[in-house]
Amino acid sequence: MPTESAFILAGLLVLVAVGAWAFGQFVDRDAALPTRISADYLRGLNLVLSRKTDEALELFIQMAKVDEDTLETHFALGHLFRRRGEFERAIRVHENLLARENLNDMQRDQATYALAEDFLGAGLFDRAEELLQQIRESETHSQIALEKLVYIYEREAEWEKAIEVHRRLEMQTGQKTPHVAHYYCELAQAALVAGDMQSAREYLQHTVRSPSGALRGVLIRARLAQEEGRQREAAALYMQAIETDRAFISEVIADLKACFDEDARVDEFERYVRDRLAADASLGNDFAYAAILHQLTHSPVLAGCIERFIAGSDVLSRLIDVAAIHSDAPGEGIATLDRVTSGLRMLALSNARYRCGNCGYGTQKFIWQCPSCKLWETIRPLQRFQLETAVN
Repeated sequence: MPTESAFILAGLLVLVAVGAWAFGQFVDRDAALPTRISADYLRGLNLVLSRKTDEALELFIQMAKVDEDTLETHFALGHLFRRRGEFERAIRVHENLLARENLNDMQRDQATYALAEDFLGAGLFDRAEELLQQIRESETHSQIALEKLVYIYEREAEWEKAIEVHRRLEMQTGQKTPHVAHYYCELAQAALVAGDMQSAREYLQHTVRSPSGALRGVLIRARLAQEEGRQREAAALYMQAIETDRAFISEVIADLKACFDEDARVDEFERYVRDRLAADASLGNDFAYAAILHQLTHSPVLAGCIERFIAGSDVLSRLIDVAAIHSDAPGEGIATLDRVTSGLRMLALSNARYRCGNCGYGTQKFIWQCPSCKLWETIRPLQRFQLETAVN
């Protein structure tokens, strides 16, 4: 059976043949034109129905002379092939268009952009980038070409280029692009990993005034301070992150405690958590979840959060003997709590810990840009155990 694309190609051939025939009837009464077109059309249709779509495509291109009457037919055919994933055929159609000398500037830019989209679909980013660079100054396709370049540079992690293109877009549209701060965060993170602390600090300066990326900038600055031994500054920044978004307790609690421990301020850490709980008792489960993930059971205040979390859960309170955690036998209570938290930690690590609030993409590793919908700062820590997994 012929494929759907074969029938659509046949339909396009019909449209071209009928259009050419009608044009011949009204412009040139020469009877030879309909006869020639009809013969070509019948041969092309036979090739399509015989599944020889490559040969039919070549005939179609020869039949449809590129002019104002048939140009859109070429674009429609190329779009059809691209949508069906037949990128090589789409590329051939659009390359054939660009090879013609009778295109005006707008038509040539349109064909260039269409070919760039073909290469993008085929994963040939370097060739798509080259074409998009050619039309970034186009009167008709400049903005969309720049937007596609941003897409490429994000995919290729070429953050400097992405920043430059975004600045160009801002000048053209007059609208700020807030997630540029994330590009600077990416550069700062890379510099931090490479040990280039000065460059990291310079990149972070661009994240201060942007709502998007501000929290990420705080976290990177905290890590930078921690790496350089400025534990008090790092601790203050981690606490700022918690104040900004409580969902990040599980992301920073271990580092926050390490900062206090490094300065021999263990009691201050305990007091900080107690004060936060006194101000908002609902944070207890958030601290419990974070303590379980990072196995911080030796902190008395966090151990208390874990105990209350277990006792308050209908499922866990039936599975776990809470009284055993309070055993009077030396070390037995801590050992029991360690076993319980180890089991809960395994449960947490066996499921997605983060989910995109836009498209629902789930992941075990925290990332700032969703790989599915490509939006920034939509992935969030779940801050809960999927207990139904444990009892099914």
